[in-house]
Amino acid sequence: MQHDLPNTGIVLSGGGARAAYQVGVLKAIYEMTPKGSLHPFPIICGSSAGAINAAVIACYAGQYRAGLRRLEGIWTNLTVNQVFRGDTLGLLKQSLGFTWHILSGRNPRKHNALLDNAPLRKLLEKSIPFKRLDKLIDEGLLQALCISCSDYYSGDTYSYYQGHDDIRPWKRHRRLGVADNIQLDHLMASSAIPLIFPSVAVGSQYLGDGSVGFMSPISPAIHLGAEKIMIIGLDPIQSEPGNIIEDKPHPGFSDVAGHVLDSVFIDSLNSDLERLQRINQTLKSVPSELMEKVNLPLKSIEALVIAPSIELGELATNCGQQLPRATRFFLSRIGIDCDSGSNMLSYLLFDGQFCKKLIELGYQDTQDRASEVMDFFELER
Repeated sequence: MQHDLPNTGIVLSGGGARAAYQVGVLKAIYEMTPKGSLHPFPIICGSSAGAINAAVIACYAGQYRAGLRRLEGIWTNLTVNQVFRGDTLGLLKQSLGFTWHILSGRNPRKHNALLDNAPLRKLLEKSIPFKRLDKLIDEGLLQALCISCSDYYSGDTYSYYQGHDDIRPWKRHRRLGVADNIQLDHLMASSAIPLIFPSVAVGSQYLGDGSVGFMSPISPAIHLGAEKIMIIGLDPIQSEPGNIIEDKPHPGFSDVAGHVLDSVFIDSLNSDLERLQRINQTLKSVPSELMEKVNLPLKSIEALVIAPSIELGELATNCGQQLPRATRFFLSRIGIDCDSGSNMLSYLLFDGQFCKKLIELGYQDTQDRASEVMDFFELER
């Protein structure tokens, strides 16, 4: 049975543990939709940790409520040891191997990252029924799932999609859309935070975090046919540039690392959103007759952005005490203070208590903008 779904896409960005915020947003949207209605976004795109959320809701496209329960259960029951080896032996083995690789240049396959995320593979293998995708697409309940990864050799971003047969692959500067059957390796590669988690072989390529070097994270949804797009960001959107702060101490490792991760996960999305808004504004001023005459292949894309109302690092305060002792010691050695909130800590704090705070914030932020959300999805109030 085919279903007449709107061409609405959703873009789920990356950010490590911060991605739990997206679950709260999705939960609030579900409560706003009429009981028994189909899920509101048949085009689902994700990168990094957002790729995991994207895969779960896509595989449960015919059972939106069940998919949300599964997703919320994963995040709220999460422990560090389900994501990476946080025990003393695991941390010592991986960190020594990483140091040896840096000093000797040997064995990059096993030791090109600080942490061993083998436990995450086991968790996702049990949690995501990839085999459902083909049936959901055939039944018209899902138009496409897209997972983006970065090629560490070429620097290109590969957006792997599984969707309707009429979707054509695309190729742009450093961006390629490739039809494929989405599997666990795609998620492991897309969520492999640079230097933190190891790269993953997909076919003959070694791929890593899908947010690295991805200058147009909104574009896959447009290529897949979305005419309106919801974007769930993981950083507050600032209307004005930040002020210069006087008398700040010299930045430590965690400050620099947090800034680098921000540039990977956040800056490209915000820049792409600004570009989309400028195009929309330009198209409004161009007469439709002229558009037809010059055959300009551009169209206006309606976008709704839901982003945190506060800095997510603030929520990490006191949550670090829930981490295993060996993990806290390891993080403190590289300058990450687990006793107070920090940018870097919020990316690695894979803990149910912290994730619950993020989910609650995402839920409340979306409820606060209920009228905008309902207008976007054309829901009756």
